[in-house]
Amino acid sequence: MSLSFKQRDLVNLEFALQREFLGTNREGGYLSTTLNFCNTSRYHGLLVVPIDNFKGRNHLLLSSLDETVIVNDKEFNFSIHEYPDTFSPKGHKYIVESELNKYYSITYQVAGVSLRKDIMMLHKQPQVLIRYTLLSGPASVRLRLKPFLAFRDIHELCKENPVADTHYKRVPQGMAMKLYEGFPTLYMQLSEEQSYRHDPHWYKNIQYSKDRARGGDYQEDLLVPGEFELNLALNKPLVFSASTTEEKYSELLEDFDKAAQKRAPRDSFEHCLQYAAHQFVIEKLNETRIKAGYPWHLSYGRNTFLSLPGIAIATDKVELFDKVITSMLGYQKGGLFPRLISSHAAPEFNSDGSLWFFWTLQQYERWAKVPKKLLWEKYATALTQVLEAYRDGRTFPQVSMQENKLIYNQHYYRPLTWMNGTIAGKPVLERNGYVVEVNALWYNAVCYALALAEAAKDNDFIASWKDYPVEIAKNFLSTFWNERLGYLADNVDQNRQDLSVRPNQLITCALDYSPLKEAQKKQIVDLVEDKLLTERGLRTLAPDDKHYRGRCEGSMGEQEEAIYQGGTHTWLLSFYIESCLKLYGADFVPKAEELLSKDSEDMKNYGIGLLSEFYDGNPPYSGHGCISQARNVAEIVRAAYLMNSYKKENSPKK
Repeated sequence: MSLSFKQRDLVNLEFALQREFLGTNREGGYLSTTLNFCNTSRYHGLLVVPIDNFKGRNHLLLSSLDETVIVNDKEFNFSIHEYPDTFSPKGHKYIVESELNKYYSITYQVAGVSLRKDIMMLHKQPQVLIRYTLLSGPASVRLRLKPFLAFRDIHELCKENPVADTHYKRVPQGMAMKLYEGFPTLYMQLSEEQSYRHDPHWYKNIQYSKDRARGGDYQEDLLVPGEFELNLALNKPLVFSASTTEEKYSELLEDFDKAAQKRAPRDSFEHCLQYAAHQFVIEKLNETRIKAGYPWHLSYGRNTFLSLPGIAIATDKVELFDKVITSMLGYQKGGLFPRLISSHAAPEFNSDGSLWFFWTLQQYERWAKVPKKLLWEKYATALTQVLEAYRDGRTFPQVSMQENKLIYNQHYYRPLTWMNGTIAGKPVLERNGYVVEVNALWYNAVCYALALAEAAKDNDFIASWKDYPVEIAKNFLSTFWNERLGYLADNVDQNRQDLSVRPNQLITCALDYSPLKEAQKKQIVDLVEDKLLTERGLRTLAPDDKHYRGRCEGSMGEQEEAIYQGGTHTWLLSFYIESCLKLYGADFVPKAEELLSKDSEDMKNYGIGLLSEFYDGNPPYSGHGCISQARNVAEIVRAAYLMNSYKKENSPKK
């Protein structure tokens, strides 16, 4: 796989502005923008870092950096911004090629000058490095750099104001500024001798087309403090650094080279998945978390448990399970894991997040070959507390076990399942009552806990819970199974079955412990294949349903509705593949390989080398939402692992 682009695509704004790249520091910070460096979203920027003073939320410091080359007294600006009714300057017309591998590179050509720009964010540091190399040109070429500063929360927009501190201080080979109290100082330095002219002024009404398309605010003002200027020498690289700490300018070139040497290549689908998986692992403040997605998502309970197995497999780190689970246990309250994993927020809960903990341990046991006895000895207390919290409803009464031993979701002010979209504060979907995947996970959790307890000979736990599986299974089938139609209801409330064809019932087929018979599983798998399966994953609703929305377009509310009323989600594909492997064994491997190969085709269409949050339900299945989603990457990796396991088990013995 080559993540490279030619001139004809890069000068095409419709093409280039729809494609974004991402770099992270693996501590929550990132850089992200489009192929030609024109920001199209408030979340774009060259240096975004979490700030402890502001509850650890990500803030944008350096929005962009304009480059102008000066040749024979003529100026050529390589930058591009969108303003009302125009793009200015139009530096994209000078781009000849770009490539994403260990870092993002772009090459400009004009007036006999060829200049390559390489950009990366350093790992474990709040720092971005941009390297410039003059590949060809006359003897005298000057480079002018003009930083655009924001100093704002990534969810907000900046406006000209008298509060911003426009003073600066000189630092070795650069300058430093802090626009507002509470923010870190931004140090901008270069590896070569340069001049700096301070002339602070605001560039107003810069527009973000993606924000405009969603119907929200989309214009902001950015402060340009001044400009750097220096000479370019043929084939002698120089580096610009933006950091929240003062750097040794003499080491910037070496820092770039060392970081590049350590980077893994992104030259295949597998390598891209591995690279993306590493980006979700956040190690900071003695905790290890899984970030749900870039650029705007945080760490969530459900997504952490869903993503951890695949990310551990992709990074080949068994110890990641212990690290992440240990960190998660620090947030367990009253037996349940919170929706948002944050020390800055009061715990809120959902209906299924804590039940995914059991599923995660099942994957841990399978991949790392951990004995059941050891798992119970280590996690018995946490597992028992989860089950008791659901059984007794003492921690979160809105979700609790009823007399029939099933879990019931009461009406709540926000959605409690993974289908959690809202429009003007109201849920896109009302999935109240008995919810199919919640109860499938509940049955799986009780059965698995009993299996672990039996391996450890914990007779007290066994005595308390041994009668539950039979009753749960019996009532699960009588509640959810529709004999006439031959599939499971999505949710049941007041004896009314919601028979919308959705993918949630498929989770029941894939789990290690399922109340379904083999024939019932096959009926569901056939239905899902017929109605929901696409090249990018599974639709959230069958196309023949009157509520189906096949494209994410229109107002913000219409787009939110499309996510759960037809949008395709990649992570669900793994549950389809796993269900089919359990039903058909190695015979399904060729089909699984074909399905997984389809996702590689998308890695040049939205987030470059990444898997998007969700896709349209209709062809060509365009990507939407955040450009890199942890559970999508993780579950494709896990599906490939399962497929290869079946392949290996059934390969001819030598």
